[in-house]
Amino acid sequence: MQVRMKLINFHHLLPIGGKLEKKSYDKMCIVCYMLFSISRCIYFIYCRDARSNPLVGMNPIRIQFMTQVVNNFQPLHNTPSNNVDDTTTASSLHLPLRNKRILDIGCGGGLLTESLSRLGASLVVGVDASTKVVEVAKRHSFHNNSMLLSSDSVADEEGEEEGGNNKIRYIGGVTVEELATNWLSKNKEEQQSSSTTPNNNNDHELFDIITALEIIEHVPNPTSLLHSASSLLKPNGILFVSTINRTLKSYSIAIVGAEYITGKVPIGTHDWNTFWSPEEVERMIVSESGSNMKQIAANGMVIEPPFVTMKWSLDDTDTDVNWVGAYQKNTNQKK
Repeated sequence: MQVRMKLINFHHLLPIGGKLEKKSYDKMCIVCYMLFSISRCIYFIYCRDARSNPLVGMNPIRIQFMTQVVNNFQPLHNTPSNNVDDTTTASSLHLPLRNKRILDIGCGGGLLTESLSRLGASLVVGVDASTKVVEVAKRHSFHNNSMLLSSDSVADEEGEEEGGNNKIRYIGGVTVEELATNWLSKNKEEQQSSSTTPNNNNDHELFDIITALEIIEHVPNPTSLLHSASSLLKPNGILFVSTINRTLKSYSIAIVGAEYITGKVPIGTHDWNTFWSPEEVERMIVSESGSNMKQIAANGMVIEPPFVTMKWSLDDTDTDVNWVGAYQKNTNQKK
């Protein structure tokens, strides 16, 4: 059963004259985004041929790009004893994200979140504005086919799930801005506590890697989201952002082709006016944030013909449609 959904057109809810108070507009943006997240999650989970979903097809090359960048710009954390041996070297090949703390913004049904955990991350926090989407993601991580958790895994009341050396924690119903404010506050408290209690656990330690993939084109204030995300990075931490460029080519492929001709994504999912070029995103993160960030890599993600197979590849010369970038925090930045 293939599920196709058309998102609600909220223009019908505008008052006469089409004007809307800012407070009402902000609430409407949140509702729109939450509904988009729910529809995206349901479409992914209940589509009979999941590989026909663009996000599923794109996921391997997103992972490929991220692991390459991490390997080049953020060497693998050593074992707790700081001993580097043959076992550690072998682990770096099979678990390239070993010991990394990762935040996945707009986690949806957990597609990327689970993938990152399988690659050895010590903790992956998946956050989404929709609590319903997060509940689905939690349930999916216990599915036999998730290959994520051991049979004796348990989940606590906060949604933290453990299996082997991998851990996932899902947080729903909050914006990235709210998460950053709360996380940084608790991080400060834990640091102060650890100065008097050395063995105290720091549950709200900052992150080595943060992902915001296919999300900034769906939020009302992407600059605010990216600034908040950057604030949660450790020194030398990397922020990964992917979106769609605002070109005639992207309109033809991402909207006309994907939504209206092939039906690969629900009609109304994309708004060409909210697509962002690599230069615009770099300006948001580097030039305007004041967060000591720098761009370290960017690549196009190109779908290969025949398009129905959803096979993607990386192309550093073609960022006309889908693209992904990496931005690193200055190592001199204070925590």
